Amino acid sequence: MTNEHDKKTDGSEEEQGKPQASEQESKANEQSSEPQDDNVVDGEAEVLSSEVASPEEKNWAMLSHIAAFAALIPLIPLIGMVLGPLFIWLFKKEEMPLVAQNGIEALNFNISMFIAYCVAFVLCFILIGIPIMVGLIIFHFIVTILAAIKASEGGVYKYPFSMKLVK
Repeated sequence: MTNEHDKKTDGSEEEQGKPQASEQESKANEQSSEPQDDNVVDGEAEVLSSEVASPEEKNWAMLSHIAAFAALIPLIPLIGMVLGPLFIWLFKKEEMPLVAQNGIEALNFNISMFIAYCVAFVLCFILIGIPIMVGLIIFHFIVTILAAIKASEGGVYKYPFSMKLVK
């Protein structure tokens, strides 16, 4: 006994639909090949498939965010939070696309935070800068840890309140 499903196995109806589907897929792939950051919302992550990012690439991407804590080293205060992500981004951007994306996000955010810290420092002379500075430090620490976690999962974290100075 054959049913209707078995009759369609000759492929005539299914194959007619496949070229149209592949044309649509190729058009979608052409459109998606352009870099689009519209899919990623500020403060959220775009998770890449684990096939795309190797564990080494995920570790370097995570390190690009955590390198901002180089500012805690007494020899390179404040500017270290920009230099750490900058060096990782410069040395790894060509060979690891996930590191390039995360590095540029970390770099832009840390430049923005550097500017915010400088403004808060100036405001410390009129005492309003002290609570602002404390808030900035807490915010910077939490958001950097969140970004490192998302990067270790293969995602790209879009920092909130980050100026896009480096592209």
